Amino acid sequence: MGRNHVRTYAKLKDAKLVAVVDIDPKAAALAQEYGIPFVSDYRELLGKDQVDAVSIVVPTPLHHRIGLDFIKKGVHCLIEKPIASEVDEAEELIAEAERQGVVFTVGHIERFNPMIQKLKKLIDNKEIGEITSIITRRVGGFPTVEPKTDVIVDLAVHDIDIISYLLGRQPKHIYGHGSKTIHTKKLDSAELLLDYGPASGFVQANWITPVKVRTIAVTGSAGYVEGNYITQELTYYKHNMQRHNSGFKAFVSKFGEPEKYHISEEPQEPLALELQAFLTKIKGGPVQLVEPRDARDALAVVLKAIRDTLNEEISEAASIRKQPHKKMNRIKV
Repeated sequence: MGRNHVRTYAKLKDAKLVAVVDIDPKAAALAQEYGIPFVSDYRELLGKDQVDAVSIVVPTPLHHRIGLDFIKKGVHCLIEKPIASEVDEAEELIAEAERQGVVFTVGHIERFNPMIQKLKKLIDNKEIGEITSIITRRVGGFPTVEPKTDVIVDLAVHDIDIISYLLGRQPKHIYGHGSKTIHTKKLDSAELLLDYGPASGFVQANWITPVKVRTIAVTGSAGYVEGNYITQELTYYKHNMQRHNSGFKAFVSKFGEPEKYHISEEPQEPLALELQAFLTKIKGGPVQLVEPRDARDALAVVLKAIRDTLNEEISEAASIRKQPHKKMNRIKV
């Protein structure tokens, strides 16, 4: 992902790349490609006036320490999702950013997907009616590098944040199930049910599906919308119900075929939109970034889901151990 940040910043007129930082010496080739210095220790950049802002694209366990070091030096920070490994780490980052007066945001990139922005308007304008459920699928594409986190932290966090963003509130209850199918150390498949009161959210996330799928489906009292993150297209099915009919059979017969609309525009790269918004905010522009507190709330949901999933595994293992040994009856054949 760091390569994508470098590539995108290099194209933005408001950005001047000053360094690529990585502990892997092979990343020096990337810096050379863009004609900028390569640094192996990020601390070399702390306190240097030429660094106004930084994208922190490192393994999740390092987000807190590296982010805090830059924020304390007054550097504007975009930290890739999730915000940190623990909620208290997220709280510390947020508090320090407020003390230093720096722009601090988190890379929940799907907020900047044009498809999600269009869907948000449909929901806010009540064009889908009262929302009853949002279902997301983010499956396929096993990481090429061994993941430092599980699939809930790495993938499902995107959709947890998006569902809460679209509904404008946090879930009341979370129920999770996960499994280790291919990866023996981390969860590589998970299903999460989020209870938002009048609405529910369902997230399917895994690395094991052989095809890459990134979709969202929203059901409301006035219609149904399907969205594709990759193509950035929406398909809207609007109800044609006639509620004045008497009798169930008449009601069903008048339910009618829905009106179908395709909503699409010229695709735009969400990362470019995200990084441009970050730079615009630094310059005082009126743009909406991902609030760090929203990222903290998404992390809290993720951690709760992981705890529930792990407790389920422990309980099941304990149940198996407690099963009494039964003598097998020998059967002559």
